[in-house]
Amino acid sequence: MVVNPKLPVKDVKEFIALAKSKPGQLSFGSGSSSSRVAGEMFKQLTGTYILNIPYKSNPPAVTDLLSGQIDMMITDMATGLPQVKAGKLKALGVSTKQRSPLAPDVPTLEEAGVKGYKMTYWFAAYVPAGTPADVVGKLNEMLVTAARSSGAAGFYQSTGTEIFTSTPTELGNFQAAESLKWGRIIKAAGIEPE
Repeated sequence: MVVNPKLPVKDVKEFIALAKSKPGQLSFGSGSSSSRVAGEMFKQLTGTYILNIPYKSNPPAVTDLLSGQIDMMITDMATGLPQVKAGKLKALGVSTKQRSPLAPDVPTLEEAGVKGYKMTYWFAAYVPAGTPADVVGKLNEMLVTAARSSGAAGFYQSTGTEIFTSTPTELGNFQAAESLKWGRIIKAAGIEPE
């Protein structure tokens, strides 16, 4: 969660108080479905009304955040952290369950007072339904080995990505839980399919 440094807040609690004192006057940018749902979840958990400004991607939203056209954004580390390190944006929180090793002084949103906030992006590999179990098992083994390799670990660490691997069954359970979570947020926000 990043804000323009000119916004008169030093932490998440102050941002929430400001948003509650000015309903609909603060805005957040979203350049992906993930950043939109992350912002909507923040609004729902804090009881705030913050106007969503949609963008075609996250970098143009960050550009408008830098210029003060929007007030806040929940974006990926690769897009937001360089601006924070350059002093151009202020980081108020991270959306993960634990603090990021790339920004250890930035609290999680839950630590900062937004109870129940955890929003991460994830990706997985899939095969067509009906693929033989031994093929699925072998592909899973290969992907887990690749994801845990030193080359991949170095890349993931540099982007603030946490590596977590699972079995195909665990992935199915995780995906079902994520679909329910995102579905609840999307429905509560009144987001229409595009």
